[in-house]
Amino acid sequence: MRGQAVLLTAVGIGVTLLSLQGGSLLGPMGAVLNLLTPVAAAYLSMRFGLRTGIVVVAVVSLLLLQLAPIYTLTAYLGLFGVGSLLLPWFLQQRQSWDRAVFFSVAGAVLVTIAMALVALLTSEGRIDQLVGQVIQAEVDQAMRIYREAGFSESQLQQLQEVVDSLATFIKQTFYGLFVAGVLAIQFLCLAILQWLKKNHYQISGSRFANWRLPAGLIWGLIVAGFAMFFAPLEALALLGRNLLAILLPLYFLQGLAVVSSYLQRKAYPPAVKGLIYALVFILNPMPLIITGVGVFDLWIDFRKPRNKD
Repeated sequence: MRGQAVLLTAVGIGVTLLSLQGGSLLGPMGAVLNLLTPVAAAYLSMRFGLRTGIVVVAVVSLLLLQLAPIYTLTAYLGLFGVGSLLLPWFLQQRQSWDRAVFFSVAGAVLVTIAMALVALLTSEGRIDQLVGQVIQAEVDQAMRIYREAGFSESQLQQLQEVVDSLATFIKQTFYGLFVAGVLAIQFLCLAILQWLKKNHYQISGSRFANWRLPAGLIWGLIVAGFAMFFAPLEALALLGRNLLAILLPLYFLQGLAVVSSYLQRKAYPPAVKGLIYALVFILNPMPLIITGVGVFDLWIDFRKPRNKD
């Protein structure tokens, strides 16, 4: 068992580095690999103990410290590294999976804030300047990837306009998008841990098809919507925009739980169910519709059995 743990730890370090650098190595399509960055450390922590996951995160961090800019290390720890340790730790404490995700996201955000404050104190800069530098670095990397992919000058010019407008939007909603990004990564990591668990470990909590958000959270969504569209002050509108960036993905997940509940009652083949899930994510405007289902599930209760006339 010890030899297997050592071998899988070495493999986990390699997989983590490959996933983290997927966008740089494989182009735009390789960026999808970034979402899988925390899986190796989280899985090894669940299977062999938290110390194994700490080894993976520590070695990857040391390598990034030597080979990559400091903001890459900060992004790794904030988005992936801290959560890949906190999520399995809370799961091993027999916390329900939704609480484990919430606590791991909160911990990752707090650690990121602490690292940002340290960076500001050492550089004597401002938080908006630091955010702008990080976003600009990502914009430059994206354009470099597009140039290496062989796009023409006219196409690159159009892409530059799109990337610049996207960068402006990200600057305005950076904090909410960051939390939403950590949340999405943790939910994806949890889903993969559930898929890989077999008899190695247990994950507590209700089935995803039965999961729903606290009813009182809807007031946060309502207040954020009013603040974004009707607030006279730009600061309130900015706050509402960032709050919506966090809450809307949560209600999308609740809508996805409604879809999961519906599919479990149907005798569709697994391939058909997989296709339906894929369409929910990629077919416009299905994500918006599913988010609406998650919001109105509070009043309509789509999962409640209904008698047919």
